Amino acid sequence: MKEIKRYKSNKNSLISKEDLFDIIFNNIYVGIDIIDNRGNMIYYNKAMEELEGLSAEEVLGNFVFDVFPSFNYENSTMFKCIETGKPIYDNIQSYLNNKGEQIYAMVTNIPIVKDGEVEGVVEFALDMDTIGNLYKTFNRWYSLKDTVFKKEKEKKGVDFYNLQDFKTKNIELKRTIERLEDVSKYDYNVLLFGETGTGKEILAQSIHNASYRKNKPFIAQNCAAIPENLLESIFFGTVKGSFTGAENKPGLFELADGGTIFLDELNSLPIHPQAKLLRAIEEGYVRRVGGQEDIKVDVRVIASVNKEPLNLVYEKKLREDLFYRISQIYIEIPPLRTRKEDILYLSGHFIKENSEFLDMKPIKLSSKVEDIFMNYPWMGNVRELKNVVIQSMINLKLEDGNEIEVRHIPKHIINENKKRKMKKILKYNEDKNYEERIIEVEKKLISEALYMTDGNVSEAARLLKIKRQTLQYKIKKYEIENVE
Repeated sequence: MKEIKRYKSNKNSLISKEDLFDIIFNNIYVGIDIIDNRGNMIYYNKAMEELEGLSAEEVLGNFVFDVFPSFNYENSTMFKCIETGKPIYDNIQSYLNNKGEQIYAMVTNIPIVKDGEVEGVVEFALDMDTIGNLYKTFNRWYSLKDTVFKKEKEKKGVDFYNLQDFKTKNIELKRTIERLEDVSKYDYNVLLFGETGTGKEILAQSIHNASYRKNKPFIAQNCAAIPENLLESIFFGTVKGSFTGAENKPGLFELADGGTIFLDELNSLPIHPQAKLLRAIEEGYVRRVGGQEDIKVDVRVIASVNKEPLNLVYEKKLREDLFYRISQIYIEIPPLRTRKEDILYLSGHFIKENSEFLDMKPIKLSSKVEDIFMNYPWMGNVRELKNVVIQSMINLKLEDGNEIEVRHIPKHIINENKKRKMKKILKYNEDKNYEERIIEVEKKLISEALYMTDGNVSEAARLLKIKRQTLQYKIKKYEIENVE
């Protein structure tokens, strides 16, 4: 059978075969790198640069173990591929680059074979966040495919979240969700207030899907991502010739006609464009940039802010009239650190949600990890918790265990826990007398030495320049907790 060629060369072509492949490889979201059979890095695409936090200049020409020091001849799938000449598919890896940064990816290694000899290995890699998003999107699409196709002509986008997707054990938040189930059907504008990562977009989609507009478009836009000079054209559209390169193009309000527009981080908009936004919301008309015609739009507005809205009004970062127009329904989502009951509940939910995808048997958090999670501030809220759980599950999978231990969770969580313990140990009592303060200073020095040496008594004794036996005696005498 004659082999089918996948590329047809043309001597008159303006682009070479090599350049064509380079353009393709550098414009896909899959990371690609290549090593020769001696382990030297010879190709590294842009997606791999982003995934591994390194530039091609830092990588190319270097030996692979110099770039990724956590690999060696025993654990490297690329060298295993060279040795066996067989591909290795979908291997989940956790490793460090030469900057000490942790990388989580699923990789596939394919040997490059010429005349029966392995000349090198091509590696394809996807970061775990990308895989998780693809998996979740596929599952939701598959389960809803019948209704999606029925609505395809009516909707310009597919939105999956409903109010049942917003998981919480917090009584007040549960009451809020129950109230939303009732009021979402009324066509009032909504303002959501919550820190980054609390789930404002999930709630916005849920409100849309609980309303009579659910079969119409849901258009979401992060206002912080729009350059100021493009705000009007993105919101209201453009007329051909209004400025260099302008075409007849609808804005977000026209695209959302009949449905809902979600303006995320509204407080990032400058004050001046807020006036035109207010006019569009109040009057139900927009005018494209460079146009003379007012276009009628029927849109429900859901907006979010990540700072207290009245403070934003007082600070002149949010127009007062706009605030009152968009806050006919006002919802506040408390940060995760103030609803402790949700921390372990959501951790269990994320474990269950990702176990099937990672092909893992039932697992749980150890009691030590539960304690750390319960006392961690979670400044990134639910988004951060989900990310930490997934990272921990990947690290556990590499060991094939059934319980997430302290060693599996990210280092910044462990370090924060150490700081919390140190603050507890070193809490100062102003009522103590001179002798008690001297003891406090000694306890502080010992605790700091133990902290700096990760609890190694011998190392701490050397640091303090005292005998190990003396240090052990004082640790016991003062009942100092060994920070590990």
